[in-house]
Amino acid sequence: MKLHIRFLKSLFSAKAISNYRLFGVGSTIIYVLSLTFICILPVLLVFLINLFAAEDKPLQNFQNYGLNPDQMQEFASSVNGVLPIIMIVIYLAMYILFSGILFSGVSVLSGIGLSLSKLFNKKLSYRHLWVMSCYSITLPVVLLTIIFLMNVHIPYSFFLFWVLTFIILASAIYKSPGKK
Repeated sequence: MKLHIRFLKSLFSAKAISNYRLFGVGSTIIYVLSLTFICILPVLLVFLINLFAAEDKPLQNFQNYGLNPDQMQEFASSVNGVLPIIMIVIYLAMYILFSGILFSGVSVLSGIGLSLSKLFNKKLSYRHLWVMSCYSITLPVVLLTIIFLMNVHIPYSFFLFWVLTFIILASAIYKSPGKK
């Protein structure tokens, strides 16, 4: 099944996520890396727009992270020649960091899912739960990206991200076939 179809179905269907447990780990890793790549692009674009914004425009998206307009303008003027290289390095670092956070969180969530699958009397291995967890992050990742683009700051958003992911995974586990 193509990545974009998996992406769309993962946004709204716990049953589809349950069915994806039969997919291979390799294609699931490619899916998560692609999802991370696509969702980091808007963050990079907002960073670039704010970097080159006029001084009279507020840079609120990044003020929450300790960057003010003066710092952004100073940075832009001081690295004018090597800016493309710096942007590539920043993007790669963000991509690797976010991918690592997602894979680590998915692995922990899969371990929690093992006890949940026993509670629901479902026969699911760690591999199945890991794949299902990878697809369960789709909606929370997209929501966090949209919230960032809308310049909304939600307290404890990292915690809420994993709670929503857990709820989606629990729903997918519940919709999985039971033990035979």
